[in-house]
Amino acid sequence: MDFTQYVHEYWSERTDSTRYAVAEWNPERAQFFAPLDSTTAKLTGCSGKFCRKLPGGMDTYPTRTQALRRARYLFGPEIA
Repeated sequence: MDFTQYVHEYWSERTDSTRYAVAEWNPERAQFFAPLDSTTAKLTGCSGKFCRKLPGGMDTYPTRTQALRRARYLFGPEIA
């Protein structure tokens, strides 16, 4: 499975550097969605985060490798 579709590069003015956000773009709703990990979902009762513009409260990563690792974790197949 190709997880690069979930990694989005953007320029952070706060850190003055390139950052990477992990989210799925939904063109019909014009928004990004990132599921929460199972522990956070159980604690909060929420399924994920939504935003229209990155970073929009999404978790971000300094390297593409770290973002791809997180994308595999969040969007990969569930292990029973």
